[in-house]
Amino acid sequence: MPMLTLIGVLFAANAWVGWLLGYHSVSRYVIFWTLSALALATAWNTVTRVFPAVSRVDAIIRVGVVTFAVVVVAGMLLGSAGRLTIAGCLALQTLMCAASMFAPVRASGLTPPNRRAVSVVPVAVCAALLSFGAGFAMTHSPLTLYDSVSYHLFFAARWVQDGALSIIPTPFSDIAQAYAPGNGELWFAWLMLPFHGDLAARIGQLPFAILAAATLYALARRLGAPSRHAVYPAAFFLFSRPILEQAIGANVDLICAAMFLTSLYFGVVAVERNDRRDWMLWGVSLGLFWGTKYLALVYTPIFLLLAFSHGPRTRIAWALPGIAVFALPWYLRNWFVAGSPIYPASLTIAGVTLARGAFTRAAMLNTVFHTSDVRLLPVMAAHGMGPSLFFFWIPFALAGAASMIRRGWWPHGFIALVPVLMVPLYWFGFPVNVDARFLMPAIGPAMLPLAFTFRKSRVWNACVEGAYALGLIWIVVGAHAEVPATVPWFMGGWLALNGLVTSTFVAGFVVVTAMMAFAWWLASRSPRWAMPLMASLCAASATVLATGGEHWCRPSRCEYLDTTSPYIRANLVGGWRWVAANVRDSTIAYTGINLPYPLTGEQLTNRVVYVNIDGRPRWRFHDYDRAYRAGRFDPMPPLLATSSGELMPVAQRSGARDDALRPRYERMEGVRDAWVANLKTFGVRHLFIAALSAYEIDYVWHTDGGFPVEDTWARSDPRSFRLEYENPQARVYAVDLP
Repeated sequence: MPMLTLIGVLFAANAWVGWLLGYHSVSRYVIFWTLSALALATAWNTVTRVFPAVSRVDAIIRVGVVTFAVVVVAGMLLGSAGRLTIAGCLALQTLMCAASMFAPVRASGLTPPNRRAVSVVPVAVCAALLSFGAGFAMTHSPLTLYDSVSYHLFFAARWVQDGALSIIPTPFSDIAQAYAPGNGELWFAWLMLPFHGDLAARIGQLPFAILAAATLYALARRLGAPSRHAVYPAAFFLFSRPILEQAIGANVDLICAAMFLTSLYFGVVAVERNDRRDWMLWGVSLGLFWGTKYLALVYTPIFLLLAFSHGPRTRIAWALPGIAVFALPWYLRNWFVAGSPIYPASLTIAGVTLARGAFTRAAMLNTVFHTSDVRLLPVMAAHGMGPSLFFFWIPFALAGAASMIRRGWWPHGFIALVPVLMVPLYWFGFPVNVDARFLMPAIGPAMLPLAFTFRKSRVWNACVEGAYALGLIWIVVGAHAEVPATVPWFMGGWLALNGLVTSTFVAGFVVVTAMMAFAWWLASRSPRWAMPLMASLCAASATVLATGGEHWCRPSRCEYLDTTSPYIRANLVGGWRWVAANVRDSTIAYTGINLPYPLTGEQLTNRVVYVNIDGRPRWRFHDYDRAYRAGRFDPMPPLLATSSGELMPVAQRSGARDDALRPRYERMEGVRDAWVANLKTFGVRHLFIAALSAYEIDYVWHTDGGFPVEDTWARSDPRSFRLEYENPQARVYAVDLP
């Protein structure tokens, strides 16, 4: 009954908000919940029969990781075969679910829950924050994060439309995005498939926030922290500004951070028990981690140190199958197709180039976002964790880490050392080392010492819990102030102390928190109802916020969370809105800036493509790169684009552009007739042209208004290119080619 109640509430909330947002097909809701049930059933069968859990939280973590694995392997198989469709997904997941039932059932070792020992304050405020986040995401995402509309959701949308996986070019942006591992994008594609839209995908990272919080709780418990204290690392993790902002958006940084935590947790379990099943599950989690984002490779030494902390063991080899299935395919694809497993970068070890990419590490360092000034590191750390949390966290983390180290090297000392080891890996491993998102996997381990600041004294513990409660309140409310510091221009606002909830809605947050606290108190009398009741109340609260937020603050939309701006130009949003209102069932070519996803329409009604401006309609970046190096592609001057670093020039010379982070091969040579022929090849009916960004305008030919050459070509033929919408930074043409 508790689980049926939860499923009913979640289904009703999904349908209510979906109907509000224009998803009116009942069958699509049924398909979504059927696919979800199949994935969860497969994961549950696999966990209970192959990877048995020892506690309910442990079971949640294992089911969460295996569910992600089920979705990824289904997407890989179907996408590679060109059968990424609803029918294909239903058939394959049904077979996987049936196969998962053949393994023998193992005896359950679940311990009974002890929820009375968990403080009501962190549970209530976290539930309220998740409610606010889910409601906000439903109506504001995906425009809450820049990369969501640049490529994460765009890749997933194109894979769903094409029914197949492919390398999708990202001109006017970081070319590495097209070749990055795509486990996160497969997750978004799976969420998009039933609805043919992003109704579920726009909050696709929220389950990983919950998974990461549960993993932190389980880690703290495994290290010996009582339940009452183990909940605080999870609570403060969720209250980290970058974590919350990722949870309400559709990037993959939080997915990557969650997989880092689960890999750390399963690794500790595997080292202590040395059971082949634990090593297998660790390999699955690690494969999902490495297959989600390139940055995961930089933190590999952490897991090597973990795996061999008790010396070499032959059973570690059981981790290799999971790594091979969930990470290796992405890197092999790049190696076979483009020449380097980490393309577009070259793979170099000890000065020896093992696989040549488009540029070297030296080129990657040629960016304004690389620094060797260690004085900026505290600013990056504060921004990466959230300034309000960072300055509160420091003294408690130091005290808790000292307590952990006194308990011995394994596992307390090792876990306390993990975030410390991650800092130099981040600093020296990432060329773009001022991007604090790359430190996100360290936030979870950094929170664990907060569970070990407690002592045997009841008075001391009461004081610490009171301080933690005040800290959570402080992070919610914040202050309209900024810590004074002299920083580069792009770090402006990084030390702002704004609260997570806007001042207008703080009272509403208090009311929701009180409701959650009362519900937790009621649930403590019947433990089996606790989690279903809290989850149901969160879903109901989020639905009310999503629905009411569209009406309470008219004529504008309610901004009840104080989130960081993605810095998307207002004129671009205006162009997207015009397209959404006036263009359906069309093929749209875009150029000028790599923010194509909003052009696909609310339910992927439009197919959006980038069209090359020369006579090579299907060439992608690696095709240009190989041809350029082989002398088969020799752009004739005058060039329409030149190579550069990131907001940095490079030395002009002949030969392969190893020194250029942005070689811009596909923009160097342009011929109007060849471009028009390419438009015909793809059946383009509309053309969206944006003014060039600051990253491109100094290195790409443009008009006085900042538009690329396609705008000039379109304006020269008003019969074939009819201007239908324009503003200072966006133009839309209807294309009618004979």
